[in-house]
Amino acid sequence: MERFFAKVIVTLKDEVKDNRALVLDKMLKNLNIEDNPAFSTGRFYTFSLSAQNLSDAHDKTDFICREILSNPVVEKYEINSIEAI
Repeated sequence: MERFFAKVIVTLKDEVKDNRALVLDKMLKNLNIEDNPAFSTGRFYTFSLSAQNLSDAHDKTDFICREILSNPVVEKYEINSIEAI
């Protein structure tokens, strides 16, 4: 078994209203810092896992994201990277 290190981002789906991002957008506009900031919010996760190979590590990471880290009704996830450690 090898060890891998994964980086994952979980955000709201495009059709879900991101109230926190809307507040940040409004603040930047009101402060005349940026006209169209287009914020989005989310969570960034890093974790290590054991796997037979990179493909197995990707499958495990995908399962962890889908079943534990995200709510598939309103969120999407992106596996940023998986590297052997």
